[in-house]
Amino acid sequence: MLNVFDIVKLTKIDHKEVDSNQVVVTDGNGKPNAILTALLNDVVSNMRIFIDMGEVYAVDDLLRELSEHTPLPNDVLEEYEKVLREPIYGINFVPKRGQVEVVVGEG
Repeated sequence: MLNVFDIVKLTKIDHKEVDSNQVVVTDGNGKPNAILTALLNDVVSNMRIFIDMGEVYAVDDLLRELSEHTPLPNDVLEEYEKVLREPIYGINFVPKRGQVEVVVGEG
């Protein structure tokens, strides 16, 4: 099963990597999850600033790179890991808003 990291790694909008404001985490009914969305947006922001995603192929790689290249404490990296490993049940593209909704949990 794919996880949130896989979607962030693979998804492009207009041939560019997704920005933090372009990814929204929802449940199976389409209801946004504000906590997971905020956490994922933080992860994506730090990835875009500090990491070359062309060199990262797994959650463990990303966490190691963030640990080496940012001052983020271990508890923050642990929270990042939780959201990145979250299994996904679907993806919904919202072209009008330039967003990708990552569906975690079944409806």
